[in-house]
Amino acid sequence: MAVKNLLVDIGNSSVSWEFDGNYDSVYIENFSAEKLPKHQLSTISCVANYDLIEQFTNPTIIKPKAFAGVIFDYNLEQFGVDRFLGLMAGADIHPQQDFMLVDIGTFVTIDLVQNGKHIDGGIAPGLALLQASKNFKGADSKKSWKMGTQNMLRDYIIGRWNGFKGAILLTGGDKELVQIKQGEYYQNLVIEGLKIINE
Repeated sequence: MAVKNLLVDIGNSSVSWEFDGNYDSVYIENFSAEKLPKHQLSTISCVANYDLIEQFTNPTIIKPKAFAGVIFDYNLEQFGVDRFLGLMAGADIHPQQDFMLVDIGTFVTIDLVQNGKHIDGGIAPGLALLQASKNFKGADSKKSWKMGTQNMLRDYIIGRWNGFKGAILLTGGDKELVQIKQGEYYQNLVIEGLKIINE
């Protein structure tokens, strides 16, 4: 009988997992071990909420390390494992091709791979963090603030890929914020990276 391995992405605001081809995701405040399918092993990417790791059976915690296909422009000891796994997935989807990975969640991270080299595109606050930075009282002001922060974030992301000639991969909980025809939308590239590690 095959060992049942749960692939887990513990992020800043949500926990996601895939098991036997079934994907699920919940906000941190709604997470309970009772929601998890029965599993013998768990392979985990964790960038926050480390106390949740003990809720998983026989966890293996993944750390960034060198891998064939990408030369990193980053100290891997400081590189977020979520970004690392997303890049692994991107390199698997577009081998030997240039691509930009945009992860739009609690934070927005942008990473490029050109000619096999990783280029750090930066970390910026995500939509929820932007909107929480100011609390307006009136309904119209709240509506305007919501629209303005959405537009600002969208314009920032679009501005980063203007002129970029490679593939554009979008992932993360707020990936639908940016609507572009040439973008490739993925449910969770961290989980896809975990699949590659487990091959």
